Amino acid sequence: MATVTVIYPSGHKFDLDYYLNTHMPLVAREWGSAGLTGYEVVQFTEGGAYQIQAVLKWTSLDAWNKASKDVVLGDIPNFTTAPATLLTGEYKQAITL
Repeated sequence: MATVTVIYPSGHKFDLDYYLNTHMPLVAREWGSAGLTGYEVVQFTEGGAYQIQAVLKWTSLDAWNKASKDVVLGDIPNFTTAPATLLTGEYKQAITL
């Protein structure tokens, strides 16, 4: 299991409605068959360094690396002027309480 965390810095235009109702369904459609198993979106409180975080759950980092990114990443200018930062990693421990 692996995650790709996408964070968007504060101080930029961000259309949350488009992001949640158009972009994230695009993410699911394009990457669901490539190894994406789910995602979570967090909106941070105002005044912090970041405004939105998406945690994409993948079967493996290899699946993420093989996924076509053109359509999904190319959609970013449709909802924000913020530069996306991507952080990738493999699960070392996960606990659900």
